Amino acid sequence: MDGSEIYDEQTGDDAVGGGVGDHLWLADAQRLWDLGPATVDTDADGIRDSLSRNDADGLTVFTDSDRDGRVDRITRVGTDGSVTSSTYDEQTGRWSTVRPGRLR
Repeated sequence: MDGSEIYDEQTGDDAVGGGVGDHLWLADAQRLWDLGPATVDTDADGIRDSLSRNDADGLTVFTDSDRDGRVDRITRVGTDGSVTSSTYDEQTGRWSTVRPGRLR
């Protein structure tokens, strides 16, 4: 996703570099959620591709592994040590859990 696809209804401007075009986006139930800018480079290629969120139940990491701006991997680490990782299939529009497990 490039910034040209994003329109700011309040200002009437298209978003370009340095704005929401640099954010990670999550597709869910026919909606697109702006998660904010990526803050972590998880694959050491010099490009920030992920961001994390904490809550009372654990930590969630949202990752854009193909650099299109859309989150395509979500990894969740629960406070109980449970771990799940889900990937998004653009062909089907579905999320699937690929690595359920547990931290010891």
